[in-house]
Amino acid sequence: METVHNLGRLVRKGVRTKDGSDLGDMLATDETHITVQGIRIYKIPIKFIDFFNGSEVLLNISYDEVTKYKTF
Repeated sequence: METVHNLGRLVRKGVRTKDGSDLGDMLATDETHITVQGIRIYKIPIKFIDFFNGSEVLLNISYDEVTKYKTF
């Protein structure tokens, strides 16, 4: 597990919530948010990134909390 410093290298990696929900793949990133695309599109503040396990970005919030960041 590693702390994430360079978010750009994580584009196209899977994103999962702390309760195990697969949100899809990271589509893009900017200074404050990551955009995740799966069945829905989410724009999630980067402060919710917990770590990168080598294959997936893991968030420190649950799926219920993520739903408020749904954009489509």
